[in-house]
Amino acid sequence: MKNDIFNFRRFGKYFGTDIRTCWANYGLSLLTLTLLTPVALYVIVNAFNLILESSWDGPDLGLRFAVFCFAMVCLIVTMPVKCYGKLTEKQYGTFWLTLPASKLEKFISMIIITCIIAPLAGILLYIGADALICAIDHTCGRNLVQGGIHFFQNWSELGHMTLNLVDETLTIEDAALTKQLLEQINSPMLYIDEIFGITLPFLLGAIFFKSGKTVKTILALFVISSVSSAIMAPVVESWSHELLANINNDPNVILSMFNNGLFKNLVLLDTISDTVINTAMLVCIWLRIKTLKH
Repeated sequence: MKNDIFNFRRFGKYFGTDIRTCWANYGLSLLTLTLLTPVALYVIVNAFNLILESSWDGPDLGLRFAVFCFAMVCLIVTMPVKCYGKLTEKQYGTFWLTLPASKLEKFISMIIITCIIAPLAGILLYIGADALICAIDHTCGRNLVQGGIHFFQNWSELGHMTLNLVDETLTIEDAALTKQLLEQINSPMLYIDEIFGITLPFLLGAIFFKSGKTVKTILALFVISSVSSAIMAPVVESWSHELLANINNDPNVILSMFNNGLFKNLVLLDTISDTVINTAMLVCIWLRIKTLKH
């Protein structure tokens, strides 16, 4: 090998093999979660409506969105274990280590498939099936895409209405900052790194734990979140008490607080914190791959 670290041609061959292997291990589960789930929901809801109310009425947007979120969580939790959980087994892990690709190439392929291709494929398949069902049966109302667009439009309009109502109490700078914050919160791009933040811990758990991978990963996340909450609770409690006391004395303080340094950079701080956590997860996954031996 001319380049033992990264070779585009070699990576392309390995990446194609990795996708096919992952599809063989998880393809049926992916199709079940994304295609059969919305169909099953539609059939079950209509069956109950026929039995209980003698009417044909498809599942509403709220129920379909809740099931969609549940299906995506199931995909994120189960996919890494199905595709890469066998790396901790001696026979499969030894075979994987001997594949003609560098560890960096295997790491990049793993991240792309787990954090980008699988979630994106799941989302597209699910919303495609939902859109088809809603196009056939108009009793379902808006499909998930139309519902998402409508929600963000209403949220944006609500923010602008609020700004117009309190325009007299805000300075021009406060109003501009508030408007900018609302626009950033409304942007779907803000939440892309959240997918990485949810997926990476389960990928790490899949290649770190030798058994009970999903359960142990959930328990580890619970312990970490509990410790973090215990550390941050006094700070948040002190800040919230001070804020509530100021609101009682001056109702307009809730509006002027957007001029606070924390709220000015709220979106930036969220992005930085997510990036730090995701980078830490990536480093842990890389170190696990580097030290994987059988």
